[in-house]
This record gives sequence, C-alpha cells and structure tokens, in this order.
Amino acid sequence: APAAGILASAAPAVSPGSTGAAMALLPLASWLAKSLGWLRVPCLPCGCRTLVRPRPLLLQLEGGDRAFETLYIMGEKLGAGSYGKVYACRPRGAGGALECCCSGRLCVKVVAASPGQQAHTEAVRVAGRSKEEGMELLGILEELDHPNVVRHYHVVQSSVALYIVMERCEGPDLLDHADACGGLLPMDSVRNAAQQILNAIAAVHARGLMHRDVKPENFRFRDRQASTLQLLDFGSAKRSGEVPAQHTVVGTLLYVAPEVFDGVYARSCDLWSAGIVLFLLISGQLPFQTSDLAILRSMHRDPVLTGDCLFRGERWHQAPAAQRLLRRLLAHEPHERLSAAAASAHAWLSPAIAGPDGGATAAAAGETTSPHRTLQRCSGGSRLALAGLKRSHDVWNLVGCCSAGRDLERLA
Repeated sequence: APAAGILASAAPAVSPGSTGAAMALLPLASWLAKSLGWLRVPCLPCGCRTLVRPRPLLLQLEGGDRAFETLYIMGEKLGAGSYGKVYACRPRGAGGALECCCSGRLCVKVVAASPGQQAHTEAVRVAGRSKEEGMELLGILEELDHPNVVRHYHVVQSSVALYIVMERCEGPDLLDHADACGGLLPMDSVRNAAQQILNAIAAVHARGLMHRDVKPENFRFRDRQASTLQLLDFGSAKRSGEVPAQHTVVGTLLYVAPEVFDGVYARSCDLWSAGIVLFLLISGQLPFQTSDLAILRSMHRDPVLTGDCLFRGERWHQAPAAQRLLRRLLAHEPHERLSAAAASAHAWLSPAIAGPDGGATAAAAGETTSPHRTLQRCSGGSRLALAGLKRSHDVWNLVGCCSAGRDLERLA
C-alpha cells in the first residue's frame, strides 16, 4: 500500500500514551494521501474503510471488453435494462477501482455504441440529453449516496462501449418479491416499501434530477432478505426542478404522468408514477388499464374514474390514510401533488400509526389471507417513444409498438 495508506491505517492503532503524537501525524497523513491520490473512505455496501484511488469521472481506454477487463473481471450476465446489458464484475487485483471485502458485490452495465457512433456519445445522448448534460448526470450519479438508490462507482469508456460500474442488487425486484409472498403484501410491508420508494425519489430530486421511469421493475432489493429497496436504471434521468419545461416524452405507458404526454413537465412526474406503483402494491392491480393512449388520457381526466370509485375494495377501507396519500400523488394537476419530501413524511408512513388506518400489520388491519394474485407487469410494448407518438389534433396513438419485452428507442 502507498505510504499515505499505511499512515492512515496505522494512526488509529497508536497507544493511548502517544495520542498527541498521533494527532500531530494525522495532518501529514492527510496531506500525503491527497498528494499521492489515495484516500480511505467508507465503503457503502459494508461500511469498512476502503483504500480507493480516485479515478477521472470518465476513464477512456482503447479497445473493447478486453480493455475494460484490464480493470475489472466480468462475470455472468445478470439481465438487461434500458440501453444496455448488465453483468457481474469484480476489480482486478491492486489495479481495481474498488478494493474491499465486498468487491464481489458489483455489476457493470454495458452500453454498446450504434454503428458509426462513439460509445460515450451514444450513452450520454439518450433520452434527449446533450453530451454536457450526460456528463453532468454521470457525475451526479457517482456522488449520489443514499441507501435506497443503487450506488454508481466508476464509468469507463472504450472504443465500442460505455461501462458503468454499480453496486449489485442481489435480491428480487418489487413484483417478484410480492409474487413470492403470495401476490399481495401485508399492509405493513407495503408501507415499508412505500417509505423506501419515496425516500429514493426524494434523494434523487434533492440532487436536481428526475428519474422519469419509476415503476416496480426499477426497484430491486439490495439483499436476498428483501429488507433494503433500491431505485435503479437511470437511463432516462435528467436535470429538472419544480418549474415545468419542455422535455422528451419518455417512460412506461401505464406509469407515465398525464403531463408527460404533452412534453412539458417537471420532476413531479415521478410522484404520479410512484402513486401508480403504490396503488398496484396495495390493490394488486393498476388504476388505469388500457393499451390505447387516447383512452388512457381520457381516463386520467375523468372525475368519476379518478374519484371515490378508484378506491373500491376491502384493502382500501382498511387504510384510509393510504387513500389520502394516493389522492395527493395521483392528482391530475402537477402543482397539486405532494413533493417527494412531503410524501415521504406523510402520516400513513409514520410508525406511530397502527391498526386499520395505518395498516401496521395484517392482523391489526383485519386482513384475511387472500388467494394468490400475480401483480401485473408492463410489456415492452408499453414503452413510449417520441418517434412512435403521432398527434392529430388532441388524439394520440401509440404506433409501431415493438414486440413484448423489447424497449423502444427513446429519442430527443
């Protein structure tokens, strides 16, 4: 280890009688660490003091996967998300970007370049972002440190792809977890998930970003015990404040806020999507179900469909506080919705609330065991693309839908 690392690790181990001398050495150790470019920082997954050599925000290498594998060893394929495939990975020896006991809990998202495009340009341009905006987004994601948001560690660009090294979530996604628990989660589990979902969105909004694709498939448990839920897949994320502005039409059809279809919106669109997710977790079904865009937009505006009849069923009667939260999240007018910070502090989420109103436990809420019900997933054909939306007066049609399971390209 470098001298700075030795000093930094040795200083806390001095004897009590030499405390003054140790304190005198700490500034020197800090100066050496900064000079040599080595620091000991807390590791997010395990909390250990990890020796990390800071790298540039975007490390450029010549070559393809072989160039990336000079830094990381790629493992099995874990899945595919927006714009890329995800593989397990771990640092390669002393040259790795992250060296600690949890270095095996990493994954890398590989974004391949289209023919004739540079990988970096391709990755940062998606979802209506300029190259500068894309670089800024990568920087924000590397700095975003929250237990309910997947951690981004390192970005490497080769001649054929962009590699984004992230924390690996080892648990199921939100819908798989619900299915494994019998289809409908107990109300206390729903409330716990709701708290973590809203905390994640609040953390993203606090950094000046909007996610723009909040849905159950983009929430995955960090651990196999399904205790810590994390928001992932920032392929559509973009800078946004509270003031609506013109943006690309992106998202997943049945989770998209009404104003997104008009192309003028702000980060409050994420709160509508969160409301749809919570509605699904509580009731087992989506509030608005249609594959026709014109009908969907009409349903969003219908005062009857969005009124009391939306909250029919025994589960809703057991948790009126949850109803009140959902009404504020599913407000048609963006300015009437709760902010993420206000929603995460809602009374329904307070541990002090118990019984049917708070839904603290299934027994307290008077729940009975319900038959297994598989929660709904949206197929790839429900993805939105600006290129696939054709407007004629006030009527929208989703045309050119791809086959189920394949994402449509989201263009500026």
